[in-house]
Amino acid sequence: MNVLLLSQFFSTTRGGGEYIFSLIARNLAEDNNKVFVITNKIAGENYQEHKNIDIIFVPPVLQYKGGLPPGFSDNIRYTINAVRQGLKIIKKEKIDIIHSNNFAPALAGSILSSLTGRPHITTVHDVFSLCGKNYWKEWGKQSEVSSTNVRLAPFFEKLMIKLRYDRIHTVSEATRDDLLKFGAKKPIHVIHNSIESTQVNNAASNPLQFTYVGRLVFYKNLEVAIKAVDIVRKTEPQVKLVIIGSGPHRKTLEEMVTRLSLEKNIEFRGYVTPEEKSRTIAESAALIFPSLCEGFGLVILEAYEQKKPVLVSDVKPMSDIVSDGITGHVLDPHDENAWAQALLDIIKDPADAAKIGQNGYHMLEKEYGQKSMYQKIINMYEEVLQ
Repeated sequence: MNVLLLSQFFSTTRGGGEYIFSLIARNLAEDNNKVFVITNKIAGENYQEHKNIDIIFVPPVLQYKGGLPPGFSDNIRYTINAVRQGLKIIKKEKIDIIHSNNFAPALAGSILSSLTGRPHITTVHDVFSLCGKNYWKEWGKQSEVSSTNVRLAPFFEKLMIKLRYDRIHTVSEATRDDLLKFGAKKPIHVIHNSIESTQVNNAASNPLQFTYVGRLVFYKNLEVAIKAVDIVRKTEPQVKLVIIGSGPHRKTLEEMVTRLSLEKNIEFRGYVTPEEKSRTIAESAALIFPSLCEGFGLVILEAYEQKKPVLVSDVKPMSDIVSDGITGHVLDPHDENAWAQALLDIIKDPADAAKIGQNGYHMLEKEYGQKSMYQKIINMYEEVLQ
């Protein structure tokens, strides 16, 4: 099978959706399929090499800016250049199927499908317009956010549902439900995410250290975690929260930490290597992930891989992936006292925390294996081609 993948970022380190596309490409290639990827080059990024993967870079070269998406002009340039290159590749390489990531790649995939008749699958990870009635207003309040993007993004999100595609691939039942509310008509395939094994051995766990991994954007709701640490330090002065990631909400969070005099308890590490991320999770007592809106939450699986409990908001799909009291704790996203108590429970009973972490590891093996994800991708492709 010859597959054309469209994704502005094609990276194992720059976001969950981009990681999943790189994983799909690798699995297809190792199964002796030929994969062509049209993407923007990210300055300073290293790209995977495989004899069955051809990566075609189109302008512009992007600077990775944490949680900020590409600008409007970047999206337009990607779409135009991806269509130009895609037409050549589809004709020359006899492409069987087009699979696009969300937004600009989906638009390019739709145009290519219309011009060539090739079947098109688009992946939708989140429906941001349904993440609360004030989502776009709150997004626009963050530093360095384009006002043009804020005005146009809701329009383009609705447009994505009306494009030409044969199937929608999404990563959770929660996003499927949002897509149906948003007016999606074509068949939707829910295929849960997976990760490659990155288990860290012989890492000494610090029972007072907790970790957050992800973009620093307003809906990740890190304020509740910071308030919880402020409560916990009154009885556990050495409690520590390591925040890995960057984004337009970082300055606001740093100001909050300063205002609460938590500089000794909360560390902003910014972007780190995949190896450092895995080791930091392995050295921590648990992962904290208080997000208010997610398509999946890939970092939950990364914590399971390191046999760590996960604390999440009582919001789907996180509350589906984490079982309260079994693989972690599912908490009121606005109750810092509940989060503080969960941190204290883990600190005071490390044996129970270890048991919960082990349960998470078993859940990862049972429900979120790579073979299962890949087979469902192949089944989706074959269904479309038939």
